[in-house]
Amino acid sequence: MLTRTLLLVRHGESEGNAARMFTGHSASPLTPRGVRQAEALAEALSSPAPTVVYASDLPRAVATATPLATRAGLPVVPDHRLRERDMGAFVGVRFDVLEAEQPEAWRALLSRDPVFTPPGGESHTECAARMSAAIDDILARHPTGTVVVVSHGVAIHHALRHLLGASGEGLILATENCGVHRLEWREFGVLRVAALNDTSHLSKLHAS
Repeated sequence: MLTRTLLLVRHGESEGNAARMFTGHSASPLTPRGVRQAEALAEALSSPAPTVVYASDLPRAVATATPLATRAGLPVVPDHRLRERDMGAFVGVRFDVLEAEQPEAWRALLSRDPVFTPPGGESHTECAARMSAAIDDILARHPTGTVVVVSHGVAIHHALRHLLGASGEGLILATENCGVHRLEWREFGVLRVAALNDTSHLSKLHAS
């Protein structure tokens, strides 16, 4: 018997995503396409209605979570621990510019070096610890029902690795904008991975 479902969702396309730049903790809003993605997400996940909707407190995550929460008659519960990895001084820098001007830093980012820290930012190790603690806390509060967590690409990567007990380097769990990871807990604590990075609800947008 199904006891609890966790839906880990990445926010819709942001202006930073569209410009291919590091956004980190900045207030990068959704693009018009990101707004449409959030609306399609809400339609897809509104039945059965979620029990609770959490989101990173960054505007792009809250804006993604709001249409779904509104349909369900729920508030969005903001949690700063669900923020993206803090990219410090790299926020606002385009990927191609960093690659050209700071190739060593670019290689460290590309390889997901666990201890490399952008100036004034956060390492993968620090981000993973923050996200793991947040997810554990949220799940402890909600032993049953359908829990939606709207967060960010790197942050979700670390949450998934934590939940699945994945260790070692070289494993990247990517999430597209408004992609959904569905994890289900069944009797006796059995965890079933029902979907990873599901974007089927965005098919009409892809075709447009």
